[in-house]
Amino acid sequence: MEEIKVGEIVYATITVKDEKNKTHELRKVVFSREWESEYPILRQEVYTRFLKQNNLKTDCTIIDVIILAHTGFKHKAKGYTTAKRNEQTRDTITGAYV
Repeated sequence: MEEIKVGEIVYATITVKDEKNKTHELRKVVFSREWESEYPILRQEVYTRFLKQNNLKTDCTIIDVIILAHTGFKHKAKGYTTAKRNEQTRDTITGAYV
């Protein structure tokens, strides 16, 4: 099994085992490892979107990873940016900014 670093995004083929001990092979998927997770266990609370996209209904455990490409790392933002209202006004006839 190849190692995925914390916060890394990879394009890979992943083999997982669900709670019923059924094995699923997810071919050519984009997977990103979260910072606060119990990797290699994929919990519903943390990996909801990934599990839902691959039709997995329960928590899963990663058995094998074959990395096809390393695509980079997530940006761990410190907070949200604020939006600012546009100060310019438009001309009512032409629609151009005045």
